[in-house]
Formats: sequence, C-alpha cells, structure tokens
Amino acid sequence: MTGETTPFDVLYRDRDLIVVNKRPGLLSQPDAGGDPDLLSLLSREYGGPVYPVHRLDRGVGGLIAVASSERAARVLSAQVAGESDAFRKEYLTVVHGRFDDAAGEMTDFLLRDAGRTRTVPEGTKGAKRARLAYRVLAESGEGGTPLSLLAVRLYTGRTHQIRAQLSGAGHPVAGDGRYGAHDRFPPLALFSSRLAFPHPVTGKILAFSVLPGTTPFDLFSIPDPGEKGFFDD
Repeated sequence: MTGETTPFDVLYRDRDLIVVNKRPGLLSQPDAGGDPDLLSLLSREYGGPVYPVHRLDRGVGGLIAVASSERAARVLSAQVAGESDAFRKEYLTVVHGRFDDAAGEMTDFLLRDAGRTRTVPEGTKGAKRARLAYRVLAESGEGGTPLSLLAVRLYTGRTHQIRAQLSGAGHPVAGDGRYGAHDRFPPLALFSSRLAFPHPVTGKILAFSVLPGTTPFDLFSIPDPGEKGFFDD
C-alpha cells in the first residue's frame, strides 16, 4: 500500500518496529470522526496489530515510529516518556519573526483547554512542564514577511507543544491559524525531520532523516543534518 498515491511511505520494518514518513493530513491514530488513520492502515496492510509510540498532529508530516509487538511498544513508550537522549525527535519548522539568539531552549508550562494548548504560569492547576531546544538555520523576508527556519528538538511530548511554545514566544508556526499565524502559508509548516533511538529489542541505534519540500520550506535552502542531526556540532 505504500507509494506515491498513499498517505505514507514505510522506511523501515521488522517484526517489532515500523518507521513511516507520514503525509500531512493523515491522522496518526483513530479518532471519533472515522477518517483514515495511520495505525489502521498499517494494521490492514500487514495483517496484524500495531501500537502507538508517539504521535504527530494531523497537519504535521514526517517521521513517526510505530511498534508492531507489545514488547517493543513497552520499551519505546518508556523511551519516549523519559526526558533524555534515548528517543530523539527533531523537527523543522518555519515561524514568523526573527530571533535575537541563534540557538536556545524554551521551558514553559502548558495547559490543554477546549482543544487548544496555551502557556500558563508555573503552578497553574493541570499544567505540564514542556521543554524544547531550537536552532535558527536560515532567515527569509519573502513578500515582506520576516520568517525563520528552525530546527527544534523536543525533550517532552505535550500535545501541540511546539506550536504552543513558539506562539507563546511570539513566533507562531507559519500556516497555523489556530495559534495566531494569519498568513498565506497552508499547510502547517511543521515537519518531523529526524528520529534516532535504540532498537527496542537489539539495542542498535537507528537513525532516520527526511526533509520537507512543501511551501514555505521551499523558500529556504535546508542544510544537510548529517548523521548526527542539527544539534550535534
């Protein structure tokens, strides 16, 4: 079922693990609306159960790992839940505005409310700590709109984390009307570009990288992340 006419490409598969390049618009998991989703399509394709490890928002394309055994699901889910280097997720995004610092970290407290995530003061009831690192890769003034191409590394995995934290810092993701980007750049300019993690059974380090090619990413010359990604000098 994989190929140009389908909403995902399988980049790696063994008895425990599947790594997929998901197209924007495809749900990661089933929801109440009943639209096609990655887990159901993979299960149908390979004739067996698959298990979520992490997820991408519907409008976000790029790399996602799916477990194809219960043992792998337990190990990978524990890796994802830990704020460490075990399961490394890097994204590319185009955001509004320019940054004073070429690289940095953001730590916020996020509250999910009425389908939207927002930054709130520490100590707010129900809020969860969220941490990411960013690196500015390039800047553009296309059409008079200052834009920055960022690499983002997630240390935590909150719902809409990148979108909410960057918007809260005054740099909404291009195309993200929900979080304050009133522009002409559909779709959402956020892409899961790199995953690196130990195989859940063998322990061998696996690394996968893909680059987006859609607008507004095509306004930039995206540097090659190399074998170690955008955050290892």
